[in-house]
Amino acid sequence: MLLIDTCSDLPAGLVEELGVEVLHFPYTFGGVELRDDFGRTQSHGEFYAAMRAGEHPTTIQVPRQTFIDVFTRYAAVGEPIMYLGFSSALSGTFDTAWVARREVLEQYPDADIRLVDTKAAAVAEGLLVYEAARRWRDGMDFDALEVWIAEQRRRLNGWFIVDDLETLRRGGRLNGAVAAAGTLLDVKPLLHVTSDGRLELKRSIRGRAKSMRALADLVAERAADPSSQTIAVAHADVPDDADRLKALIEERVDVADIMTMQTGPVIGAHTGPGMLAVVFWGEA
Repeated sequence: MLLIDTCSDLPAGLVEELGVEVLHFPYTFGGVELRDDFGRTQSHGEFYAAMRAGEHPTTIQVPRQTFIDVFTRYAAVGEPIMYLGFSSALSGTFDTAWVARREVLEQYPDADIRLVDTKAAAVAEGLLVYEAARRWRDGMDFDALEVWIAEQRRRLNGWFIVDDLETLRRGGRLNGAVAAAGTLLDVKPLLHVTSDGRLELKRSIRGRAKSMRALADLVAERAADPSSQTIAVAHADVPDDADRLKALIEERVDVADIMTMQTGPVIGAHTGPGMLAVVFWGEA
């Protein structure tokens, strides 16, 4: 079985089609603990509307016992399992999975439990998981899949802009002075997911329209053979901007397909509403 987590932010219907098992990240909202389930329990629109009204959700790691329960269920019947996890550079959840794996192997020493760090998050994780899951569904075994992921994740290009600098400041991504100045000057930070799974501020761009054009330009400049690949556009409750970004990309390059995704609460709690991202395959 292939195991993914909800930080992949894939559309719920697509996850069902892929036939994978899902680990749900918890988060707290209005003092209540909820679980990220791709917008089923709490819609993305409700989540971001509350953030705009002043709600400050917090995120929680997947509990160790959750991993133990899932790993044990497959180990007990002798079925291999592979977890494609949220970047270990951004969360301790992947390390928790290793601890749980060791505990389960004490009881089931012959169990095949594989942990693969996607070194990605949100839409970047989602695109990698989507392509990996398609290959698994079509018959690729775990040995070959591990090799494919190790080779392809170096080609993953994840870029995004945020609209709410204060949310980034609260999450420790920007200092207070930079966030305050950026808000006054309408500066939009352009961030990049590095090859080791960290977030990196590349530059700041004045204005929303220019920052959206910058995302489209990155696809035109860096995408490898775009006419043969699916790229992904993600948004945090700004569907019209996502449509405009898709149009800007299609003006610049011939792309095989563009998949639109909504950013869920675990990632959205740190980026805030208005986030816009594009992910595509470039050169290794």
